[in-house]
Amino acid sequence: MGYKVVTINEINRNPNIAIGVKFPFDGPGVFRKTFTTDDQALTNIKSLLLTRKGERYEQPDFGTDLLNALFEPNTPGIKIFIEDSITNAVNYWLPYIQISNLEIVTQEDDPTLIHEIKISISFTVTKTGSEQTITIFANENGIVSIE
Repeated sequence: MGYKVVTINEINRNPNIAIGVKFPFDGPGVFRKTFTTDDQALTNIKSLLLTRKGERYEQPDFGTDLLNALFEPNTPGIKIFIEDSITNAVNYWLPYIQISNLEIVTQEDDPTLIHEIKISISFTVTKTGSEQTITIFANENGIVSIE
């Protein structure tokens, strides 16, 4: 029995071929699919940021220490810790994503964020060059929302 080998060019020309699974996994009965590289990169970075280091079986270094940072004292050093955790993880696990802007807002910057941290990450996928932004709100209950 023979198999047809599908090349990347065929996948790019056919808009009906999915390249991945979309996050969050809330499709009706089946997983939602991604059809573009930008959508898949957005899903990949969300998955990376929401995974704690040590959580993934057989890959204990996959993920970030972002959730661990929530229980650290809200000092100026927390921003450096979060920035290093995110940039190191993205550079290692998703080298095709280039972070163009990483903004971390704490209570020092915005007094209305009493027990919250707001993280905005702007990035581009190196092949396509379109910029996307993810905003994360985290508090003592964990990651509250990721947009």
